Amino acid sequence: MSRINQKIAVSIVFLILVIIAGLFIKTPVDMKKTQVNDELRVSGIYIQFEDGVSDSEVQTILKNYNLTMNYSIKYNIDYMADEYYIMLDKDERDVRRELSEGMKEEKKDWTISSPSHVIRKGDSYVIVVSEQAVNDDKFLSILNKYDTQVKKFVWCYIRFEKPDGSKYWIPEEDAVKMKNELENNESIFTVQLSYLYP
Repeated sequence: MSRINQKIAVSIVFLILVIIAGLFIKTPVDMKKTQVNDELRVSGIYIQFEDGVSDSEVQTILKNYNLTMNYSIKYNIDYMADEYYIMLDKDERDVRRELSEGMKEEKKDWTISSPSHVIRKGDSYVIVVSEQAVNDDKFLSILNKYDTQVKKFVWCYIRFEKPDGSKYWIPEEDAVKMKNELENNESIFTVQLSYLYP
């Protein structure tokens, strides 16, 4: 082998070893920076209010919680899945039984019976009902028999903002505390977090 070919071969072997070593050696990382990047960020919250709550009432409720960050409110948004509900006293077993029987007879999905879609408020249960139920005569006749009305949730979206109006976020831990406080309000049924993904 000529001297030039030997130099090229040695250089290639050296480069291959450097590349392999680079794949296995971890470079030091600033741990504080990694923790911030791994932290879940909440950019806003969806709040499910009772039927009939006004825009000014929503603003008053939020002011009473003294939210420390800037935010904007979209009142009565219409793109959330759960729109309708009925409210039953915990002792109104006859209504629940008749609704269940009627649903089986009609072979229709009137209510979402998952426990995650039943909310307990004091001595009452808030039961999410489907849009199909709201338009079903038999379902409505059962409700009329027990003097129960279908109501519509008022959904609001609260977006966290910087003072200049651009989008902002808060740590998930702070958002969960806020969620728990807000859900203690009698006009609020649920609060859902809206995450900011990188």
